[in-house]
Amino acid sequence: MHLLLLAPLMVASACVFGSKSSASTSSQQSSPGGCLLQIDTAVSGIRGDLFAAVAGSGPDDYWAVGTRFEARTEASVPGPLAQHWTGSKWETVLAGGDRFPSLQLTDVAPLSVDDVWAVGFSDSGASSIHWDGTTWTELSGANGSSGDLFNGLAAVSPTDLWVVGKTTGAGGYDAPLVERSNGSSWTAVPVPAPDGIAAGLRDVSASGPRSLWAVGWSVDRNKVFRPLLEHWDGSRWTIVTVPHPDSDALLSSVAVVSPDDVWAVGWSWQGDTTRGLTLHWNGRTWSPVSLPFASGQAARLATVTFAGGVLGVAGQAPDENGILQPVALSLSGSTWTDHAVPVEPGGGGFQGLLVLDNQRMVAVGSQIESDGYGSLVQEGC
Repeated sequence: MHLLLLAPLMVASACVFGSKSSASTSSQQSSPGGCLLQIDTAVSGIRGDLFAAVAGSGPDDYWAVGTRFEARTEASVPGPLAQHWTGSKWETVLAGGDRFPSLQLTDVAPLSVDDVWAVGFSDSGASSIHWDGTTWTELSGANGSSGDLFNGLAAVSPTDLWVVGKTTGAGGYDAPLVERSNGSSWTAVPVPAPDGIAAGLRDVSASGPRSLWAVGWSVDRNKVFRPLLEHWDGSRWTIVTVPHPDSDALLSSVAVVSPDDVWAVGWSWQGDTTRGLTLHWNGRTWSPVSLPFASGQAARLATVTFAGGVLGVAGQAPDENGILQPVALSLSGSTWTDHAVPVEPGGGGFQGLLVLDNQRMVAVGSQIESDGYGSLVQEGC
């Protein structure tokens, strides 16, 4: 069996990453007017809980999903985690247990209060679960392979869902995976793989049924990680060449603002040096964008999102003591603002970010505690 060539995206990873990017002309502010996020103690610091994504329809209805690791007799056993914000409090809708054994959730797409999809993977392979307002129902991936993972989800409509991830390809190495659902079953969609050893997809975003962007990583013949970006034109997926640094690099998230305004983020690394990687599509070409602030420049960017005229990016970056701390930046007009607050004493990072129409932000991930890893949620602004 070959080593899984999927760059880890959880804060629990011991790796450190980085990239190169072009100069930016945007102005920058350091949390003007006290606009710092605050830790939500109701759902933060819960040992064994790790959030991977957050999404919702508005300030009174959003979901955070991930994994709950439960201590059993001989080992820590993973299970699905789903928290729902109702406008006044968090409700634990799903947390471990034996109903969906070993299922770990990686992304969520709420279409309405009684139509919520979450995707992930278990020991049996890629899978999804659907919430109808009362109960969860599982819908397994089309391939049925134990090596398949669902990583990113985009809901064009209740009957047009897309998911990306990775499957087992030639020689037992990772290969990109794309599936599409009508809400009743998943169907595999052919997707090209770049020339090299391995590849996989991490996220997908849509501007409509005929235009989707997916991002991830590939490993070339020299065993160097390269950013991977693919586009769906309504009939087929094609690989799109993007600028990248000479060192190892990957893309972890993509957000479509409009057909000629798309953002993708990730990071690159060389030894112990990490730099954030941000790319922008203007309808013609992809170009690198340099983020402001020390944290933005060194960030391992896990997610990008857009709402209400505000672009948000989040992840983690080392502080002056080398401790990985949360990063959350927003772009409004031409002004970047830094929002995240450090997590003491062990640090942490974000995997998911939601920007609401009122410019309020919700960032989710995990933190290092004295007795292990725990959940992290910061909100505000």
